[in-house]
Amino acid sequence: MKYGKVLVDQVTASGDIVEGYDGSLSITEIYDRLSRYFPGLEKDKKSGLLIGFYNDKKYTLRCKNITYLGIPHPIFKKRIQIADDLSDFYVKSLDIDATPLLIGIYEYKDNLLFAEFGIDTYVEKKAHNSSAHVYSSDLVSATTDGFFQKIDYFGNRITVFRKDMVNLFLDTVLSEKDFVLLEDDTKYGFEERMLAYYSRALNDKVIPNIQAFFDGLNKEWYGIDCYREMFDANYSKKGWAEWTGSYLEYKFEAFIDQNQDVHDTIQFYQDRSDGGIDLDLYFPVLDAYGDLKAHNIASRGIPGNDYETVMRILDKHLINSHIYYIIAEHTATKDKDYGSEVTVYWNRLLKKDNLNSYAEKMKHDATVVKAYVLDINNDNRKYLSVFRQGVNSNGRPRAPKIMIEDRNLEHFIIKELNYKY
Repeated sequence: MKYGKVLVDQVTASGDIVEGYDGSLSITEIYDRLSRYFPGLEKDKKSGLLIGFYNDKKYTLRCKNITYLGIPHPIFKKRIQIADDLSDFYVKSLDIDATPLLIGIYEYKDNLLFAEFGIDTYVEKKAHNSSAHVYSSDLVSATTDGFFQKIDYFGNRITVFRKDMVNLFLDTVLSEKDFVLLEDDTKYGFEERMLAYYSRALNDKVIPNIQAFFDGLNKEWYGIDCYREMFDANYSKKGWAEWTGSYLEYKFEAFIDQNQDVHDTIQFYQDRSDGGIDLDLYFPVLDAYGDLKAHNIASRGIPGNDYETVMRILDKHLINSHIYYIIAEHTATKDKDYGSEVTVYWNRLLKKDNLNSYAEKMKHDATVVKAYVLDINNDNRKYLSVFRQGVNSNGRPRAPKIMIEDRNLEHFIIKELNYKY
């Protein structure tokens, strides 16, 4: 086996996606795998065809390695290269009354999968099909479920199956039964159907739960009361100077804890380990991450998360490359205009000697005036700005973050919630 030189998606026998190098089997190795799992298979010396027999039905195989599509394509896209002799193979097979099968083979460690690409469409449209594509998500589905099928955007039928499902595949293809797709509608491929599923889940499940949270949220926030509530609950972010953000997270986390039926749609999630995804939220039904943001209407934009983390999610995630921000937009007054009473209260809670620490920036109160949901994705990422927030305690610049400036907000808003103040 020869190995590629680019780290791309690989699928383990347990169905996990990891980074690894593609492996390409030699002709001898391909024949070894095929003859091991495809029944009655022999090579005809005269025609050069691989001919098999199953339940008195004759079939032929043309097999190629499944490997990465190549730079600059996403690392989840793989393909087989369509051979120039495909039409010749097709005609020869029909001449001997055999069913010609165009097969891809994928092997990563102990995971062996086969993919059949409906040969009729590739023979008819070869000018537009120099390669036949399959995604790592397709390989995952076949690995975990045994058998996966889709009709892609161009109308090509693709079936991926485990080595122990070869007979089931042959039962179907040689008996000319209708293939059973994941959904009844065969007009769209797997990617389009999954995007439709995510869209329905967002609008039917996620958005209503976010709406329910804001329906029950107190709109007038007074800094001392918010700090007292968070300290009484011993909330992990109770001592943050920017209390509007921590209070929003506190209330939302409490909402999730108190409503068990929300857990399937929204979960609090934070991984601050090296290389982890440090966002507040995970949406299981969307397989997507998100965050909560308390946005002061007087600021020029919404500061987001770590730039590198956001780009990593958008670049590497498979089909649903989206990050969803839940925004509570508010007005605020300055604490220094009210004798710095919140500042003094906060510093005493933290047992600081300087009771005026952070007095210039501390908010006295806030009023939530609007709520909406943003969608950051690969189509609108070009409207993101990058900014830095000063330096760390070691004197080094802090890692850059994304910024959604108010002038670009229209490119990200997908839902303005029904909000009554």
